[in-house]
Amino acid sequence: MSDSDFGIQDDGSFQRKHVDDIRSDQHQNFKNEVGEDVELRESSPQQQLLDANAIEIARLWEAVESMYYASFFEDSFGEQLDKQLALAGFSRIPARSATGEVVFSRGDAAPDDITIPSGTVVTTPRTETMPAIPFETTEGVILAQGTTEVTAPVEALKPWQTDLNEEWLGEETNVGANTITKLDSPIGGLPSDDAVTNPEPTGDEALGYVSGRNRETDAEFKLRYQNSLAGGGSATLQAVRAGVFNASDEIRSVGVEEVRDPNTGYGVRVTVLAPGVPADTVAQAIVDSRAGGLESFGAESGTGTLDDGTQKTESFDRASEVTVYVEASLTTSETFPEDGEQRITDRLTRYIGGTASDGIAYPGLEIGEDVIYDQVFRRVMEVQGVIMADVQIGTDPAALGESNVAINEGQAAMTGTSEVTISVVE
Repeated sequence: MSDSDFGIQDDGSFQRKHVDDIRSDQHQNFKNEVGEDVELRESSPQQQLLDANAIEIARLWEAVESMYYASFFEDSFGEQLDKQLALAGFSRIPARSATGEVVFSRGDAAPDDITIPSGTVVTTPRTETMPAIPFETTEGVILAQGTTEVTAPVEALKPWQTDLNEEWLGEETNVGANTITKLDSPIGGLPSDDAVTNPEPTGDEALGYVSGRNRETDAEFKLRYQNSLAGGGSATLQAVRAGVFNASDEIRSVGVEEVRDPNTGYGVRVTVLAPGVPADTVAQAIVDSRAGGLESFGAESGTGTLDDGTQKTESFDRASEVTVYVEASLTTSETFPEDGEQRITDRLTRYIGGTASDGIAYPGLEIGEDVIYDQVFRRVMEVQGVIMADVQIGTDPAALGESNVAINEGQAAMTGTSEVTISVVE
């Protein structure tokens, strides 16, 4: 490969020079300087120096690649992504701790008042698969003399209050009823066992509790930013699309087109792939984003409410899902990552549309947009270590080929981890 094959490419990607290429080039450069008859055995001092130098140069290439991709939010991650989107006024949604209530009790009436201060830590039991999930009381309570129990509000500890990994302090704090049963430290007047429990699940919003939530992942952060690019405006087609897409997490794809017909009127036709989403939810999103005076068109309708309380009927269409199957047989090098099959599957899912391995539903292609074979093939070959690939796509798993998949108006292509099959040829 020539030097032009490495670094920033015409399509905006970055081709990192791997250690094998560096090693090979150094061998040739060394021979060019000292002569072709030089012997480079594996154990020779010259060879050992070249190999050590090749490793250091490869690390520099990795650093340059990371710096390049850090310039684009699509390719950034972690703290780099936070700083990129902070420039646009976006911040990552932090983890949120669940709240609930616990009951402190004893078998017989308390002989004196027992004070249980705010900040008292109670936990779930530790198991083989889960650590003890810690909660603390948010108000001090008193188990009064002559009584056997008292109720106190609790909230799961924040990441900075415990050494527990953050992965256990979000959704995992939504624990079932009667699972908070341990005192972190003894309380005088209460038995060491069976002194506390939570009669109701924590995080149950129907009971007025706050539901625990994980910290927003990189993929979720990027998707929220992309879907909100036009959300601040109204009337434009992109604003309507963003408004409808953000109306429900279950809306998987949205298409919007302008209608300009003297006979039927002027307005927008919204098409949604949203199985199970109520018509009124879609209608309200159209009301909130469509400019006044314009009509909405479609075969289905729902009711939205204007700011003054007036109800307005809005029309739209529902798209049907077209399942796209992909099979790829790969020839790979030793640089192919251990999770390479999953990476390819996720790339294809994000391009076509569907739920990737991270559990996020990506909108992918627009409604009515064809699945282009060359685009599928390109995403397979983009993963490091893929040398050759035999890729086939189609809507019938028994009749796949190398042609584009045509998607009609009112249809949306979707795929996923179950529809994409990646195999590596040994």
